[in-house]
Amino acid sequence: MRDPARLFEAVRRETVTELGGVLSGFWGTIEEQVRLEALAGHDYSGAQDDRMAVMALGHRALELATRYREVLEREFDSWREPPVARTDDKSLSLMSEGELEIHLAGQHTTELLDHQFLHPLEQLDERMQALAAALGVEGKRANPVRPEAAVAAFVDLFGAEDLTRGLRPLVFNQFDKRLPEVLGDLYEKLNELLGGAGFGVQSRDDAGGSGRTRAGGRGGPGQQSGQPPGQPGQQVGGAAQAGSGEAGWVPDGGTVEHLGGVPGGGGRGGVPGAAMDGSGVGGGGAGAGGGIGASIAASALHAASAGGRPPRYRDVVREQLAHWRAAGADAADTGDETEASSAGDADMPAGAGVLRTEDLLNVAQILQGDDSAPYSRALAASDARELTRVMREAILGGVRQLGLDADATHFSVDEEDAIDLVGMLFSSINDANDLEDRARDFFGRLVVPYLKVALTDDSMFNRRSHPARRMLDVLTEACDGNAGETPQDRETLDRAERAVDRVVEEYDDDQAIFELASSELRDQLEQQRRRTDLAEKRAAEAIHGRERLQQARAHAAELVASRLSERALTASVAQFLDRNWRHHLTQAWLRDGPGTARHHQAIALGDAMVQVDADAAQARGRVVAEQLLALQVPLGECYSSCGMDATAARDAMARIISALGLPDAPRKVHRPEAPADDAEGGVDDASTLSGLQLAGGTDTLDFDPEVAARMRRLRVGQGLRLIDGGGHETAARIAWVSPLTGRFLVVNRRGARRMVVSPEELTALVAAGRVVVRSNDAPFDEAMRQVWQHLNPKKQVNER
Repeated sequence: MRDPARLFEAVRRETVTELGGVLSGFWGTIEEQVRLEALAGHDYSGAQDDRMAVMALGHRALELATRYREVLEREFDSWREPPVARTDDKSLSLMSEGELEIHLAGQHTTELLDHQFLHPLEQLDERMQALAAALGVEGKRANPVRPEAAVAAFVDLFGAEDLTRGLRPLVFNQFDKRLPEVLGDLYEKLNELLGGAGFGVQSRDDAGGSGRTRAGGRGGPGQQSGQPPGQPGQQVGGAAQAGSGEAGWVPDGGTVEHLGGVPGGGGRGGVPGAAMDGSGVGGGGAGAGGGIGASIAASALHAASAGGRPPRYRDVVREQLAHWRAAGADAADTGDETEASSAGDADMPAGAGVLRTEDLLNVAQILQGDDSAPYSRALAASDARELTRVMREAILGGVRQLGLDADATHFSVDEEDAIDLVGMLFSSINDANDLEDRARDFFGRLVVPYLKVALTDDSMFNRRSHPARRMLDVLTEACDGNAGETPQDRETLDRAERAVDRVVEEYDDDQAIFELASSELRDQLEQQRRRTDLAEKRAAEAIHGRERLQQARAHAAELVASRLSERALTASVAQFLDRNWRHHLTQAWLRDGPGTARHHQAIALGDAMVQVDADAAQARGRVVAEQLLALQVPLGECYSSCGMDATAARDAMARIISALGLPDAPRKVHRPEAPADDAEGGVDDASTLSGLQLAGGTDTLDFDPEVAARMRRLRVGQGLRLIDGGGHETAARIAWVSPLTGRFLVVNRRGARRMVVSPEELTALVAAGRVVVRSNDAPFDEAMRQVWQHLNPKKQVNER
């Protein structure tokens, strides 16, 4: 073993040299990018600001590089020296917008790198900890070569005014491009350097202490002596009692490391007697069925309990998958072929070998560029096979292309988990959203890349910030309900297709591809959201306008009916009240509102005309003449509001005066005319989803008054799930609540109107199982909820 102090200096020198090279030629590249963007853009002022800022940074390139190296040096000093007690600064300070954006960009980069280099970092952490013990450094220290150290050193180079708004993304995109390349090579070199010096990674069997080795009697890799295969539970107890606290360890984020196969044994989850998995139990070769798979899942939960921590998301899902497959095996025994095929094979054939994860990734690399039509057909249900079955058959076809015997090949437990989870995930996304054939093809093309992600980093299933997860979210938002009917919709689909193309063509193992591919699509969606907000506002204004018109007409009809009922009037006065006065009342209500002075004047005009007709019937000619003279101006305003010109108004007034001048003119009780139907605001406000066409308001609607009262309390933004006659769900939300009627404008994810319903109608739809009221999760979250329900059918039934 080399001298630890000299080895530490070698690690320090290698790290600072390699990471310092990130800034070599950095500002020249940024300056060229700024120049090209200035030529392509039209914002001269902004481009000039960017050029001045990057030129200033270029002049300081040596200073910045020196400061960067000094910060990295200090990381090693802090790692070597005893920790200094710090007094927390209790004062509060506010960041400027520029500082906040720089820090957020740094955090995002750190998060991506932490998961990209998860496995080499684990090895390096253990080796650095062993080096610390050899140097006499007490306690666990933060790895000075962790991505956070390099990113924080870069972020600290800039003040609030150093980077303009246009320069920030260019600088961090370039840094994000350079740093992963350097870190990958650096981690490989440091692991080789420390490993060659005798600071190796502690095996998982030794993680619980030397007592495990003595008890288990383990020999070389790929061999477990002292324990028969298929009995992992015996080792769990030893792990729990070993005393190191590392038994059953699972990395943060729920990721479980996939170990490569070794000569003479399978990979993780391989053949019986293979390398131990993260919980210290045999990987088990029973694969898809119950038995060993269920035991491994149970051992993970047991190890979590023994370690004094709650079970991680990954452990719980793993257990559910094992039980689900066990149920599928039982279904196969009872002859239920559908359930059996969905849960995979129950038992591994005699003499079958377990496909190593590396080989499966090679197969996936071959399939990634192949025809994705089988996956799309499975999603569209035009293929009787489920997506998971199609995936397995495609993988076995790829195995044959590698020259392996597909009939004698079996998947490990982790590979089964990845295939099932990805298959159910994509099926759930398809079922939970309104996808057209073109959009469904996008998701079919992504099945294999996402299988590769699941095989190497299954934290995608429980980490919301995972770039692959965010890619699916933004792709679903772009495609849900998008039939490409408008130029903007077609452009969104084209952007989505380009994002999918980039992932399929470029993704190998760098998850940053997902973030880069979705960034342009995310910008397109931001523009779409602005158009959607405007469209929703216009739709709400249109509906509100129709509702006000309907209310005004209903109020006018009520007044007209009350004046005509049980009163014998001349035909001229009755016609005036039923037509001209009705319209005048409606206009006054709409323009000035009910209860205003003008509205009261309009009502008084009708009452005055009724009184004039009554006086004329009693031959009170002088009183009639005086009243008609007093009503000339109000009558003129009434006729004007009806759109009549002066000549037509004079002719109408002449007919009324002529009729009132004859006391014996025929009079009778008139019935109001039926109002014209509102073609825009009638039945078509209710979506075809509802199937509700009410002629008598809510009187003929069967609903629960208590539930309706709760529905009236719903507010803008409330999420809904709409379910069509075929049981297909789609996301929706309340975009507007009418202040007049309390009706809800319901739109889909893209802001397109789905229906306008009253609280009572919504209550009836909920009772009929056509609407579910609940918060709208991100598409990936919603899909995982359905996956969980699929894995827990009994729990779902009990909840219902």
